[in-house]
Amino acid sequence: MQGKAVRDVLTQAKTHGARWAAIAARRVNRGDAVGALLFLLATTVFSVITVRMMGSTGSLSFYDLLRLQNSGDIQSTKSQGAGLYGLLWLLAVIGPLLPSLLPRRAARLGYFLPLALWGIALAGVVSQVRELMDATRQFAGFMGNSRASRNMAGDMASSLWNSLSFGFGFYLSLAIVVAFAVRGIAVLRRRA
Repeated sequence: MQGKAVRDVLTQAKTHGARWAAIAARRVNRGDAVGALLFLLATTVFSVITVRMMGSTGSLSFYDLLRLQNSGDIQSTKSQGAGLYGLLWLLAVIGPLLPSLLPRRAARLGYFLPLALWGIALAGVVSQVRELMDATRQFAGFMGNSRASRNMAGDMASSLWNSLSFGFGFYLSLAIVVAFAVRGIAVLRRRA
């Protein structure tokens, strides 16, 4: 008896889900859908930052940076999720689709969700860099706070900064964020 009930529920879900997906596909602006898909790829597949140190290279996607902010440890970025940052990322990916799907005026703000995510991620990266700089200062203090130790700590921080480079995902996601923000401003002005 339970097996039949489960099959009936799954059949109903499949029927209604397909209908809702078809309605959503007709209503969503194709440009917004392409932009959201590109933003998804830019933030998960393509490298945002590449670090070259001691002969090895490591690349992080935007989503990996969010995992790093969530865990605080670069070693556990692959094993842990992004937590609250993952939810914000998901909202930023689907946010630009909301104006097409929801008739409410507030849905138009969905175009700005990728920009908000970028701002949050940038604040997190700045925080991580400050922590690293504080660690190098503490290291210099541990080494006796001499001029040589301060120079060595400064050289370590400078070496780390010089080993960073921005990847394709950085530029692509930034371009999409700017495009969605411009579109959002235009939509808000047009329908005000």
